[in-house]
Amino acid sequence: MKVIDKTIRELNDLNPDEALNVFNFVLALKEKPKAHHKKLLQSDAYRNVRKALKNCSGTLSNDIIADREERL
Repeated sequence: MKVIDKTIRELNDLNPDEALNVFNFVLALKEKPKAHHKKLLQSDAYRNVRKALKNCSGTLSNDIIADREERL
C-alpha cells in the first residue's frame, strides 16, 4: 500500500480547499457505476427514447433537417 501512504503524505501538504477537491474526487470515483451497469443504463435510455417517440409521425431526422432549414 505504498501508493496510499504516499497519497496521504501528499494530502497533508494541501490546504483545506485543495483537500476538499481531492475528497470530492474520491467520492465521485467511488460512485462511478460499474461497466455492466453503465451498459444497462444506456440500453434503458435507448428504450425510453424509442418509447417517447413511438407516437410521433414522420422521422426524427426529417424534423431536425426541417428545423435547421427554418433557422436559416
